[in-house]
Amino acid sequence: MLWLNFLHFYQPPTASDEQIRSIVKSCYQPWADFLLKNKKVKVTLNLTACLTERLFSLGYEKLLKQFATLAKSGQIEFVESAAFHPILPLLPDKEIIKQIKINHDINARRLGSVYRPRGFFPPEMAYTPRLARLIDQLKYHYLILDQIAYAGELENSIDNDLKYKIKKTQLAVVFRDRQLSQTFVPTAITKLLSAGRNISQTIITATDGELYGHRHWNWWPSYLEVVKNPQVRTATLSEYLQNLKATKDISPLPSSWESSSHELKQGQPFVLWANHKNNIHRLLWQLADFALELNYAHSLDPDHFSSRLHLERGLSSCTFWWASSRDFQLFSTRAWSPEEIEKGALELIRSIRTLSQVSPKIKIKAEKIFLAIHQAIWLKHWRDKIN
Repeated sequence: MLWLNFLHFYQPPTASDEQIRSIVKSCYQPWADFLLKNKKVKVTLNLTACLTERLFSLGYEKLLKQFATLAKSGQIEFVESAAFHPILPLLPDKEIIKQIKINHDINARRLGSVYRPRGFFPPEMAYTPRLARLIDQLKYHYLILDQIAYAGELENSIDNDLKYKIKKTQLAVVFRDRQLSQTFVPTAITKLLSAGRNISQTIITATDGELYGHRHWNWWPSYLEVVKNPQVRTATLSEYLQNLKATKDISPLPSSWESSSHELKQGQPFVLWANHKNNIHRLLWQLADFALELNYAHSLDPDHFSSRLHLERGLSSCTFWWASSRDFQLFSTRAWSPEEIEKGALELIRSIRTLSQVSPKIKIKAEKIFLAIHQAIWLKHWRDKIN
């Protein structure tokens, strides 16, 4: 059995220093220690640049050097992403490209010359053909997507012995197994092996890296049980793709790693972040689009750099995800947090407030949108409490 494990390391740009330190202790440092101790284990890893920069600023240079060492030895393969974890298909082309280049520049600066990503991870695996064309233009070699992107259903016949290529591009695409990825993967693989599952198969999983240590604190023994099994080997995604001979051209569907078949049929692949029936989503995107427009129109503003930082933090997927109010039945509460939504909205309005060359009249227009967001959040929150 070949296990290809992809890990997505990310924390919201509005997370507190205490949150970052806690995740380092429970997850990131244990991952580095585990890989350094078990030199035959390989993973593919996305380190989102906004997290990389926080780790550096909080003094975790040793941890970053350990990840760089692991990449140099071939145990880790880094893949590219967008710096502040936005939902890329919901942004204009120029912002998509800018966020990708920022991601690359920060990681290359903090990780060094070993940061040479060939693959690309779209935040939340949010995909459209337009995004594929941009990633192809930037000369990346492959994307990693959720299996639902293949044919719009979770019950499909993806053949991991085939190299899938996106039509009209040079991009290969790797599909994760969603069902396995939504479990505690090492335990699930152990059950497959004990049940006599075909050991010649390839399994591709992709999860938040924080699954290990943050949600499942005692993960080492289970992981070791899998990787020390003589029937199991691990590899990076590039190693896997290099060994595939037969190819098949496909056209993946717009989707994310949380999309349902029903949502895709309804033409709503990104409903968790842009639901046209969700008033808070509509208002948030009205403010986000306004902030984007003003930021690009005032690139020579003396306070543009500060404005840009606020904009990037506000465009994070978390701003919109916490407004979805979706019950995933994976958490103790639904995806609803007035404070988290407001953190993102504050970053967006601060992006506009910061621009010194924007007139007060235009800023008043933006403030009205922000106040409407504030009102909508808290009215919904307390009305839901009544009901």
